[in-house]
Amino acid sequence: MRILIQPIGDLEEDLIFSLERGLADRFNAQISILAPTTLDMSCFNPMRYQFNSTCLLRKLKPVWITLGVTDRDIYADRMNFVFGEAELNGNRAIVSIYRLRSMDSRVTEERLIKEAVHEIGHVLGLKHCRNRSCVMSFSNSLAEVDIKGSYFCASCASKIRAYLKE
Repeated sequence: MRILIQPIGDLEEDLIFSLERGLADRFNAQISILAPTTLDMSCFNPMRYQFNSTCLLRKLKPVWITLGVTDRDIYADRMNFVFGEAELNGNRAIVSIYRLRSMDSRVTEERLIKEAVHEIGHVLGLKHCRNRSCVMSFSNSLAEVDIKGSYFCASCASKIRAYLKE
């Protein structure tokens, strides 16, 4: 499996390299970091002062699995905000570190890895998991992000193995 990380905007290199290591560990995949791109302002909603995550997602080139990473606040329709969004059984996902930041850089890195793994799980066909320690557990707050683990539960891991064998 190959995962491309697409930085969008001006992100700290250390954070992207930490994400690269975290994804390589959890997916045993070849990870490549692409050159940063700028935010597409056509996705910006001035009434909300946020970027539409679906719009940003569609701007990503669907090559292998492409994970966009931004430091801007993002939202999806009918949601106040999202940590990320993905195409179920698709190629593209996006995560935002905007609401994941902590004063402790290690906490920020761990939150980013969790949400990136979660969104890539959706790309690989997984839906939300009821197991609160599974990375595929739905998170609507930082407390829920912090409680869940950064790895797939046994059930979700077996579904990914089956999906990758197809």
